[in-house]
Amino acid sequence: MRTAVVSVAVSLAALLVAGCGSLRPDAMTMEENVKRAQADRKKIEQAYVPVSGPLSLSEAIARSLKYNYDGQLAKTEINMQEKQLDLALSQMLPRLAAGAGYDGRTNYNAAQSIDVFTQQQSLTYSYSQQPQFSTADLTLTWNALDLGLSFFQARQQGYRVLIAIERRRKVIDNIVRSTATAYWRAKTASELLPRIDPMLKTARQILEASRAASAQNLQSPLALLDFQQNMVIVLSELERIRNELSAARIELATLINIPASTDVVFSGGFADNIEPQFGLNNHRLEDIGLTLRPELRIEAYQKKIDQQDIYKEILKMLPGIGMIGGFNFNSNNLLYTNTWGEIGIRATFNLMSMIQGPRAIAVAKQAVDLSEERRVALSVAILSQINLAINEYANSLDTFKTAKDVDRVGVQIGRVADSVSEAGAQSEADRIRRQLTVLTTRIARDRAQVRVLASLASVYSATGMDLVPAGAELQDLPTLTGQVEQAIIRWQAGQLPELPAAPPAPEPAPSTSEAPVAPVHTAKVD
Repeated sequence: MRTAVVSVAVSLAALLVAGCGSLRPDAMTMEENVKRAQADRKKIEQAYVPVSGPLSLSEAIARSLKYNYDGQLAKTEINMQEKQLDLALSQMLPRLAAGAGYDGRTNYNAAQSIDVFTQQQSLTYSYSQQPQFSTADLTLTWNALDLGLSFFQARQQGYRVLIAIERRRKVIDNIVRSTATAYWRAKTASELLPRIDPMLKTARQILEASRAASAQNLQSPLALLDFQQNMVIVLSELERIRNELSAARIELATLINIPASTDVVFSGGFADNIEPQFGLNNHRLEDIGLTLRPELRIEAYQKKIDQQDIYKEILKMLPGIGMIGGFNFNSNNLLYTNTWGEIGIRATFNLMSMIQGPRAIAVAKQAVDLSEERRVALSVAILSQINLAINEYANSLDTFKTAKDVDRVGVQIGRVADSVSEAGAQSEADRIRRQLTVLTTRIARDRAQVRVLASLASVYSATGMDLVPAGAELQDLPTLTGQVEQAIIRWQAGQLPELPAAPPAPEPAPSTSEAPVAPVHTAKVD
């Protein structure tokens, strides 16, 4: 018998060891990784939505908002917080529990009775319970302390929903700014890239001809090397410009959810007058920023959440009063009544809360003060951002005006260079160098213009003005495109949101006693 037990134990141990060894996973094979990569690529390509017709700025922003994964994540977070709010509200309801059971035994639960005074048997063996019976109950419990805590928890969750909305505003703002900047850069690239490729081809041909002349010793070696060095510099500059412009197209394609190799046709052109109508009123923009910035609103909601913790800690110091009521059933036929109802009231008080409560309240109040200080510090940083954005915009306007003047001179140089080249008065290499100068001035002009537009978007972003409301429905692309287009028109017209008038500050109450005079400290001058 002992041998059989030992054999069974050894077998179980062997199975356990074998099972533990099988828990170690095997590395994915190359074929599995290739299959996974192909499936992921297919899923990404199926999500692409082609662009039909010329692409406008409003459609580019609308596509980015609709297909951007960060925006979808922010929307999902709002939905989750709303469901959490529904759950918190449901926790305020009383608890209603239903139960059922069955009991059975092989014999009667019989017992005798002993007189407590005489210690003599007063009754013979008897029973009042059948060997098999079933029970059922329906119990309602309600506690005032739990109701109060659930109420404040539901209020906190409601503020978290509003925080999620503000976070989505910030995500939408980042998407709008990134898409607008990428759109303007890609539009510049679409206009300049067709001019770069022919210049690159001609420059490479001239460089190859110069190298052939060097091999035949037709000219001075030093002059040829100097010429080749200049052409190599021209080629490297052209290639750098081409690569930078090509990267802008890839960035835009990623944002609007199309393949990077797609050729996009852009609609419209840059506006000549890109200065907003509202002017650069720093004080008004600061007021708008302090009112609308989502970061400040999040901190304000966080302070309200922390305030609910104070109420919760105060409530925990109160006695808990609960009520219980129920309906019961027992199938035991020996009972006089098989069904009955019951009700009761209970009061409990945690005496240790008199020690813990004040400390917990002090911690909760400190959290409120911390939220207040954090919001004030953030307000100072936001004021700095607003003024820096305004300063950057003003500087970019000056830079753009200068770049336009330089570009006008460059255009004239290009026309003269073409005329001289057609007359045979200059070499092809000199024409290429001058055309590169013209192209460089145009690129500088376009960069300055993109900088102006990007800095203007930064001004709107720093002040918290929404291009698209956080609650906008992003499923219908044409409707969303129309909303964005109307918002861009308002931006270009310089329309600023109208803030409600602040309520007048209460007048200080007259003091009944003379206020103490603060000591005046004078600096000692050595």
